Parts: sequence; structure tokens; C-alpha cells
Amino acid sequence: MAEEKAEEKFERSGFWGGVNFGVGFVQRSFAGIEEDENNFFLGFEGGYTLNPHFLIGVELSGWLLESSDLEDPSTGEGISQAFVITRYYPSSSMGLFAKIGGGYVSHWNNRPGEPRRKGGWGLTFGGGYDFPLNKNLAITPFINYGFGEADDQDHNVWTLGIGLTIQ
Repeated sequence: MAEEKAEEKFERSGFWGGVNFGVGFVQRSFAGIEEDENNFFLGFEGGYTLNPHFLIGVELSGWLLESSDLEDPSTGEGISQAFVITRYYPSSSMGLFAKIGGGYVSHWNNRPGEPRRKGGWGLTFGGGYDFPLNKNLAITPFINYGFGEADDQDHNVWTLGIGLTIQ
């Protein structure tokens, strides 16, 4: 009976969603300039479970390069992305997963005289582990690598973080 309850915690079915926080080690190149920074990461993801091994969905996420300021509207810069993703769980009874995705990338800034938004494409891959807190909620540490280009902005990012996943 105890084994049945433990297996029940890891059952993946139906719709799922999550929110992720972390730090991104961002390397950017633009206009002949190279920058390396650590930046705050925030992401939202959700989708549908095809079977206990495959989840598909969308991810809306990004890195804050410079915070905006209501007192100074010329500040603020970031990289955002809207990706189609899939998670693959090799075992239906464990929380270990690999993730891959791709889609639209946007670099935005509030500096006067510059384009406010530059669009392009990007890819991501990584992995993590769902540690169940109860039948429907897990805490999920993860690591991802992503790259993309938005007009003349190229970036490579390693992101380390933690999330809450609802299944």
C-alpha cells in the first residue's frame, strides 16, 4: 500500500503548469561589444501530458538585464522568449526529465533613440527533477542552456533555478 501511494505521487496526466525563478549567466554580443552578466530569470510554462513520459507545452520566460524605473523611463532592458517545449521523463516513476524547445526571442529596451524591440529566434535545452510535495505539486530544480539572436543581438545563457510545478 505504501508503494502505491509513492507511485501515485509521480503520476503525470492531464494539464500541467509551472513558475520558475533563477539566475541566468548571460553572454551577449551586439554592435561589436561582448558582455557577460548574471541576471534574474522568471518563467511560466504549461501544457498537456501526452503520456507519463512526454509533456508538451509553451514557455514564456526571460532575463532582466536592467530594471525599469518609473522615475526614469529611459531605463530597462531584457531578453524574453516564447517557446514551444517538450519534457521527456525516461521513467514514469521518477521526476528526472530532459527539456528541449524553441521559438521566438525578443530583446527589449527603453533607451531613447534605439529600437524598443528586436525579434528573432532561439533554442533551449536542459533538465531537472520534480520532487513531489503532494499529489499535484512538485518543487523542481533545473538547469537550462539557451541561445538565440534578435536582429543584431546574440545571446548564450546558462540558467540555474527552481520552480513550482502543478500536475
